[in-house]
Amino acid sequence: MKDSEEPVVDLSALPPEEREKLTLMGLGPPSECLPLRERKKLRTRRALVDAAMRMFLEQGFDAVTVDNLAEKVEVSKSTFFRNFERKETVAIEGETVIWSAYLAVLAGRRISGPVLTELRATMTETVAALPAEWDEHYVATRRLVNSCPVVQAHTAHYRTTVHQRIATCLAGKLGMAPDDMRLAILAETTATAWSVAARTWVYANAEGGRNALLHRLGRAFDAIPESLSLSGTGENRE
Repeated sequence: MKDSEEPVVDLSALPPEEREKLTLMGLGPPSECLPLRERKKLRTRRALVDAAMRMFLEQGFDAVTVDNLAEKVEVSKSTFFRNFERKETVAIEGETVIWSAYLAVLAGRRISGPVLTELRATMTETVAALPAEWDEHYVATRRLVNSCPVVQAHTAHYRTTVHQRIATCLAGKLGMAPDDMRLAILAETTATAWSVAARTWVYANAEGGRNALLHRLGRAFDAIPESLSLSGTGENRE
């Protein structure tokens, strides 16, 4: 992970509005480098995320309202909605952070070799750079997702938009049409490698920490060509 004096990811390639959004996720400069107003916004967002995760896991997602969350953090509902579009959005912040960081790193990357190799390197760099507290929050997020169909559906919808954004980003870098099927396959293959690695890590109670997650991620990407080369003999084995 990066030194605390450095940003988690380089946001310079992003438009100002997107840069501000990711800074409030804790992905930009260290909080002590931000103006007072931005530090307050960052603290409020983090407080909402932390309170939401605790309340969702303790009381159940459906039982907790936006009013409950706002009251717990002592902010107005309008403050909540300035930070999050809906209750489901705050519930998957751990998921949103990884993909927001990934897209930011990809936006600033020069593609100069096999695209899947570049996508793998981008994911590895992103995961390694995330703040230490992300691990625990991501594990809690995945447990909530697995226990709540509504949040699960919202996560699936969110990932679909991520796939589209990866494909669009690649299209611009490679001079291809955004709807080229090859880009969609690359985007979804990358997301699947991450999903398999992260899921097995969470099921193992995140044993081994970030290094174990990175190891699983490497194994997942290594397994892609191996999986595609599998063939059968025509015999069914029980």
